[in-house]
Amino acid sequence: MLFKKVNLPGLLIGLLALSPFALAQQDLINKPLTEWTRADAESILNDSVWVSKQELRLRYDQQRQVAAGSYTPNAGVTDTTAANAQTSVSSDIPVDFVFTVRLRSALPVREALSRLKQLQADTKMSEKERATFDAQVKGLLECPACAQNYVISLSSKSKNSPGADAVFSAFKGGRLSDLQRYAYIANEKGERRNLIYFVAPKAPGDEAIFFFPRLDDKGAPLLTSQSKELLINLTDNQANSITNFKFDVSKLIVAGKVEF
Repeated sequence: MLFKKVNLPGLLIGLLALSPFALAQQDLINKPLTEWTRADAESILNDSVWVSKQELRLRYDQQRQVAAGSYTPNAGVTDTTAANAQTSVSSDIPVDFVFTVRLRSALPVREALSRLKQLQADTKMSEKERATFDAQVKGLLECPACAQNYVISLSSKSKNSPGADAVFSAFKGGRLSDLQRYAYIANEKGERRNLIYFVAPKAPGDEAIFFFPRLDDKGAPLLTSQSKELLINLTDNQANSITNFKFDVSKLIVAGKVEF
C-alpha cells in the first residue's frame, strides 16, 4: 500500500453508526423504483445499512510510489509501462480520507445506482442512444454477476485535499494475483470467501470493485439470516494499509433474507 497512518489521539477509526434514516429506507425499498428521487437514491448509497465508512488520517510517502501489484521492468514489461504504474506524491501534511465500502451486489444499492442513471438521462437522445442507455441501466439493476458473487466497492475522498484519492493511488495498478494474498470476506464463524475478480479504478473518483464467490464447495452461501457479522478485509496486515470493515448482518435482512 501507499500510505502511512498518523497516530493522532481521538482520531475516528471505526464504523459509522446506523443512520437515523434507516427505518425510512426500509420503506423506500418497497416503493416503485420510478418513484425514487435523487435524494432517495443518494441516501441508499451514502447513508444506509449497506454502506460503511471509516475516517483515516494518512501521510503520503515522499517518493515515487508503486501502486499495489503494479508492473516492474523485470516482470517482463517495458520501463515506460512500469513508470506509468507509479505515482508521484509530494505532500508534507497528513491528509484526512473517508473510505467508503458499499455492498454493491445488494439489490437496494443496485436500484439506487440505476435510478441515479435514469435521472441523469438526456431527453434528447436518439433512439439508438436510448436503447444503449436503457441496456446500461438494465445491466446495473440486474447485475448478472451478482447471482454468483458478493460484490463490494471501495472509494475514498479527502477532507482537506480534494484532489487526493487514496483508493485510486493504491489500487490503480492492482493485480488480482497480488490482491488475492490478503483480500477476503468472512462471517463471524471465520468462514471465508477469497477474492476471485477485481476491477481497478481507471481515474481518481472511481471505485475499486471486488468480487467474492457467493457459495462454497457444498453450495452454501457465506451469509444467512442466522449470520451475525460480515467482515471485509482489504488490508495486507501492514501498518500503512487500509483497515477492515464490519457489517451487522441482522440489519441487512429484507423480507427474511440477507440482501447482499
